[in-house]
This record gives sequence, structure tokens and C-alpha cells, in this order.
Amino acid sequence: MPPRVLLASAFKPFGVDDPYSRRESKIELYHNQLTREQGVFSMRDFMNTFGLHVIANNIEVPTTVLDFPTLARFERELRNDYDVVGIGAILPNLMKVKKMAETARRVSPRSKIVVGGFCATLPRIKELTGADEVCVGEGIGFMRALLGLPEEFEFKNPDIFAQSTEIFGVPLIGIKNPHIVVGLGCSYGCDFCSPSHFFGRRHLKFFTDGRKLFEEMVRVEKRFGSNLICFIGDDNFLLDLKRAEELRQAVVESGKVFNLFLFGSADRVIEFGPEKLAEMGCGTIWIGRESRLAAYRKNRGVDMPALVAELRRYGIKTILSSILLLDGHTKENMKADVDEHLACNPAFSQFSLYSPVPGTPLWERLKEENRILESIPFEDCHAFKQPWFIHSQFSLLEAERAQTEAYRRDFFELGPSVMRFMAADFEGWQNLKDSPKPILRARAEFFAHNMWKYRALLPAMEVLAPTAEMKALIRETRRKIESCFGPANLAFRAAAAGIFVAGRVREFRTRYFGDGDLQPRTRVVRYNERN
Repeated sequence: MPPRVLLASAFKPFGVDDPYSRRESKIELYHNQLTREQGVFSMRDFMNTFGLHVIANNIEVPTTVLDFPTLARFERELRNDYDVVGIGAILPNLMKVKKMAETARRVSPRSKIVVGGFCATLPRIKELTGADEVCVGEGIGFMRALLGLPEEFEFKNPDIFAQSTEIFGVPLIGIKNPHIVVGLGCSYGCDFCSPSHFFGRRHLKFFTDGRKLFEEMVRVEKRFGSNLICFIGDDNFLLDLKRAEELRQAVVESGKVFNLFLFGSADRVIEFGPEKLAEMGCGTIWIGRESRLAAYRKNRGVDMPALVAELRRYGIKTILSSILLLDGHTKENMKADVDEHLACNPAFSQFSLYSPVPGTPLWERLKEENRILESIPFEDCHAFKQPWFIHSQFSLLEAERAQTEAYRRDFFELGPSVMRFMAADFEGWQNLKDSPKPILRARAEFFAHNMWKYRALLPAMEVLAPTAEMKALIRETRRKIESCFGPANLAFRAAAAGIFVAGRVREFRTRYFGDGDLQPRTRVVRYNERN
């Protein structure tokens, strides 16, 4: 009989204060990191724990993946007598991992317990959790070796997705946008970057051929009925420009329009070019701006506002991430740093605290300098509340307030991210509708098709906006769209009224009961089962 494997994420609930987690430690990419402080305008969705599914789909033994179980559901699954129990998590969920390992030892004592994910880089992780094995780095090869499987394998992307749950308080049902795990890591090795160092500063590519990647895009688009596809795991997709060009050519030849979400460093974006990115189908790109004080080579000589503006001309939305609390930051120059970030006018912003994660050069340096605050619980070691190291210019509370202020400025000065998203689509339509290139005209038609939704949403957004200045920003976007696509008709106005009511209800619920009521669904997927 082949061995049987159980792979589980940390158990829910998330984003609540309990013995295992904190209210500020959410697992939502948008609500926790990109549309933080945007209230009812914040986008709510949950992603599958892609690493577990990737491992399960690439080992030839019966494997069950538990995405976001309750602790009771995890315990129930353990009674199915597994040979290996793998638990994957990030550092703030370490106490959950410890509890799950204890539960596995009690319920299924013969199981070998493996801990993976970024929490695995923590010193003394075996001692802290009671695990038998620890996986740092790429998990497929690790698990194949542990199970005695051949080293060579042909990569198979699992059926994984992000599930949208709510926007403006309106529940979203059945919207699943697929993910493709195109690779892992980045070779640039920025000192703070845990993914880069977790994978040994290597750019690991599961899809080395752009045309094979295109075939997978076509498959998942058909499988999920969505052309919004996220390239996940690969933190700098454009490091391999040959693969990107092969993909662009395949997309252009097909005439298909995709809406890709990917990660790329500024230097490689410039080298490949915004127009080629648009032809390839890029709809959103995450660029690490980091800081005016940080001389990371990926950003040397880059005019970031001009780059973001050029991407927007093609309808490409930019997620721009900056770091707060670098060693050289003072209260005055950090405000100037945020000013420069906001001057880029990205669609989405991330302001993360400089975070010494175990396994990174930053951790090693701050440890050597005796600046790590050992008293901070692991549940609070994340980049979105307070730092867990000593900074000469900021107390912990001052750092928290500075981060909150940066996010609030982004929201109140630039307007809601969803409005900026719409404005970028409109600008892309304007610039591409008369393009001599068929693929870019098709892209413009895709943007035009979205405008009917925007005409229903913008009136509701204008009423929900908390300030006169924000209302004016939304009104201007609305004016531009309606001048070309017509004003909202009676049906759109009725929809806007419904959205407004849902938004006010969400604001009331959040004010009095918090926003932890939205939790990811437990997903159980069984791979390689033999009948």
C-alpha cells in the first residue's frame, strides 16, 4: 500500500483575537494589505493555500488537502490514519501549528509530522512544535524524497483559485478566479524578502516554456470561466524574458484577451515594455518600489511615477509596495517617502513595515545588533501592525500610527482603489481603441465591456464616500465614463441604490461587530485516490 498524506493549512478563524491569533493578522491579500483602511470600499476575497495543492498534485500517492479547516475538522480528518501529516503556515500562525501538531500526535500517533511554510525558518521550530521533519524551500522535491518517490517529475498545476466574497457589503457568490503556480521565488535576494531567501535566492520555474504556460491559461480559463488569472508563487515573472516573449507571441497569435495578475520588478518591466505586457494580457502588476532610501538594484534609475503612468496608458493597474521603518527613516523623511509613493498614483498600495523574518539577511543583521524584540509573541510578528525590532526613531506605537496614516492618506488622497481600477480601465480603452494592433483593440473592447458595471457602481460609491474631496474624485471618474458610454439608466440607478444600502449595512456591522465575520470556506480536495 502506498503511503497516505494529509496536508493542512492553519485552522480558522483568522483575524480575531484568540489564544492562537490576532485581529490584525488577516489572511486576505486585499483587505489586509492592499485596500487596508478603505472600509466598505475594501475588496474581500480568499485564496487557496496554493503550496499544499501544488505538492499534492505532484506526488503520486493518495493525498488530502485541507484548506482552512476548523480545529475540530482537522481532528476528524486525522482519524483516517495518515502516514504523513504536513502543516503549512506563516510565522503569525505558529501557535496554531503547535496546537495542530499536538493534536496530530494525540489522535494519530504513528503519523510523521512535517512543518513547512515560512514559519519553518524559525530557529528551534522542531522543539517549538514537536514536528518530526521541517521543510524549508521547495516542497515538492522535499516530499518526494521523504516518500521515496523518484526525483524527476512533470509539473502539474492544481485547480486553485481566489474566491471573491464581498465588495461594498454585497455578497459575491460563485466568483472564482484561477491561479497558475508558474514558479517560485526571485534571485534578486533583497535583504527583507522571505520568499527569495526561503528558496535559496533561486528563480524556480515550473513553466519554462511560454507556450506551455499559454496552454495552461486556456485550460484554467475554461475550467473556471474566468480570464482573470493570477501567476502566483513566482515573485518576479519577468526575470525570464524569453518565457514572457513566448507567452506574448502565443497570446497575440490566438487573439484571446486575458486579464493576468503577475509580479515584476521595475527594471524588468522597463526592459520588456508596457506595450508587450498589454499584448501578453497583463491586467495588474505588482512592483516593489520599496523606498527612496533603499538602493535595491531593481529600482536604480527608475522614474517610478512615469513607469506607473505608462502602464496605466495600456490599462495595466499597478500595485505599488513600499517599506516603512528602514534604518534611515525619520518621522520627516518617511513622510516624504510616502509622498513620493502617492505621487505615483498606483491603483493599489502596500505599506509594509520592514520585517525581519527568520531566514533573511535582515533577521541575521538585526539579531547580530541585538535589536530583535524577543518579548513580542509570534502571533504579532507580521508587517501590518507594530514592528518586532528596535528602531532608533520610532516607538512601536509610533510605527503603528505611521503605517495607518500612510494607508489612510492613500485612501483619502487618491480615492478608493476600486475607483482607480476603473479609471485605469477607462484610460486603457481610450488609448487602445484605435490601435493598429488587433490584440490591443480587443483589449480595449474588453475594457469597454466592463463599463456597464462601473456605471452602476460609481453612483453608489459617490454617496458612500466619506469626504467631499473623495466624492469629487469619484464624480470625475464617473463623468469621464458616462461621457463616452452614457449615463446610468433607471436599472443602473436602482442597482446603485441597492449597493448603497448594502454598503451602509456593512459599515454598521463592522463598526459594532468588527470585520472578522467573513472567514474562508473549508475546502477538502483529495488527490491521487485509487478506487
